[in-house]
Parts: sequence; C-alpha cells; structure tokens
Amino acid sequence: MSTTTDAAGLKAALAPLLTQLMALTGAMRCTVRMDYPALGLSVNVPCAEVLAPSAVTMMGNSAVDHRRARTVRWIEKNRRTLVQGDVFADASLAPPQALVQIFGTRSQIVAPLIGRDDYLFGWVSAHFAQGPREFEPAIVAAMEEARIAALAVPGMPLEI
Repeated sequence: MSTTTDAAGLKAALAPLLTQLMALTGAMRCTVRMDYPALGLSVNVPCAEVLAPSAVTMMGNSAVDHRRARTVRWIEKNRRTLVQGDVFADASLAPPQALVQIFGTRSQIVAPLIGRDDYLFGWVSAHFAQGPREFEPAIVAAMEEARIAALAVPGMPLEI
C-alpha cells in the first residue's frame, strides 16, 4: 500500500472507514479531524466526513477552535475515547455550542488519534441527533475499530 501524500488522497482513504462506521452505528455524521500542517489540515475543519441525508456538513466551518473544546481537552488528558450519551449531562464536558446549535449533535463518541510520539494529532467522531441515549458496546467497539483503521491509513502523521 502506498503512502497518501495529499489531503484529497487522505480524505479518499478515510471515506470508506467512515462510511462503515456510520453503517454500524447509525450516526448522522462521522468525521476525522487532524492537524497535519504539511497537507494544510487543521483539526478545526474535518479532513474527511460522511453524512446521513439530513445532516449538516462541517466541512466549510472553521469557526470553532476545537483544540480548546472541553471534550478534546478531556481526550487529551485521559487518552481514551469519550462516550457522551447526552452532551448536556456534564457541563464540564459540554461541546462547543455550534456542535449542538448548528450541527444538531445531541450525543457523540470521539476517539483519539495518537501518534507514536504520543501527540494527539486528531480524532474520529460519530455524531447522533438523538439524545440522551445509551451506547451499546457494539457501537463503542465500532468506533474503536474505526480509530485503529484510521491510524493504519498510509500517510497518517504518526510522527512529527
């Protein structure tokens, strides 16, 4: 397998795993965000995204500083997947307002992409319009499989 050396190629390589994640979880939107300056990518805009027919795209919106979001800071500190059956349940983990108001997210799962150098360079997310909800173990496992698959995509920035 060859290494992906441009943003379009990386997006194309990630799309099938996001499509599978959406099929397995019933999410309205699945994304991969990453900081990869050499390819012009920032976590503030998804690198790749798949949408259910009624979902609003996040691809054109860079207004939110995602690194400063409480949810991402939690992932940075805990180094594991964040499962939020209700984004309103814990004010200390409240996502950016735009995620709820503009993009309709009521529950979500966000899994870290951590490089070999221990840097959180991005994350995989699945957003759901329904909430509160309990996430079945199979849905959380599907996210973990997507996280592992994303890390295995040739060209991912596993080292600076």
